[in-house]
Amino acid sequence: MTPADNRSAVISRAIWIATAVLAVGIPFLGSPSTVDIVFRISVLVIISVSWNLMAGAGLVSLGHSGFWGLGSYAAILSVNSLGFSFALSLVPATICGALIGATLALVTGRLRGIYFAISTLAMAEGFRVVAVMVPDLTGGFKGLYLDSSRFPGMLSVNVVAALGAVATVLIAWWLSRSRYHFALRAMRDNEAACQMLGIAPLRYRFGIMALSGAMASFAGGISVWRGGYLDPDVAFDLINTINSQIAPILGGIYTLSGPVIGSVMTVALGEVTRLTLGNMVGASLLLYGVLLVIIVIGLPNGIQGALRNGSGAWLARLLQFMQPPRSAP
Repeated sequence: MTPADNRSAVISRAIWIATAVLAVGIPFLGSPSTVDIVFRISVLVIISVSWNLMAGAGLVSLGHSGFWGLGSYAAILSVNSLGFSFALSLVPATICGALIGATLALVTGRLRGIYFAISTLAMAEGFRVVAVMVPDLTGGFKGLYLDSSRFPGMLSVNVVAALGAVATVLIAWWLSRSRYHFALRAMRDNEAACQMLGIAPLRYRFGIMALSGAMASFAGGISVWRGGYLDPDVAFDLINTINSQIAPILGGIYTLSGPVIGSVMTVALGEVTRLTLGNMVGASLLLYGVLLVIIVIGLPNGIQGALRNGSGAWLARLLQFMQPPRSAP
């Protein structure tokens, strides 16, 4: 490595460490509004890293809300029915997500592309229907309230969310430096060629989907402690799947820092539009959507790609897109 590369690596590590310290420290020192924003960013980082790991193997999920909702129900039921504490309730939430992810990997072992994506969407919708059909367990449309006597305080919930985000990124970093990463990338490019080279796609699919499901369910388990209430529509809300896709695409899909950058930008854009046009019904959501479309058009490789290629590249692409088409001679 050249001196410039070494200097860049040191700066990169310093930024990562400072970000992690800031995320964990804000719950102790920040204002309530700042702590709330950091909590939402932390949870979004967890689920977006989870989605990005699957996408890195060529597995595009449309059903991450299924993992999220499953983790939420596992956490709240373990607390209300078994008397689990906050920390202990996250264990069954994480395990359930891993088991469902592994099972889905086996069931969809021969599905690729859009067919796999539809199967994950069907899984999430199936869980929602089951939650509605067993009101004795889930409360049905009436929902469930978390046992308030087990609530550890918002500080503990916020700190665990931040630590969970840091741990998730560390796991993704470790995978990015392992042979596992190269096998997954090869699967994304050409799964048939992988098999010819001796790579077992099903084994790697099994592992990455179990890990991804565990992460997303862990995020759902934390979120239910923040809200204190759960029903099928809240648990399996499609917005969780959408946000888990927007953040990596916005920040830079298939990259380590992309989901983190995208999560910060997604929450920040939502806050800015809400504060700017909060009094106009639907206007903030419309502006939020327009801004996202503009950014995605101008940054096809995400924010990280724009930073790597130069700050002016995205503006040139956007202006080129906005030009009217030339008429044929």
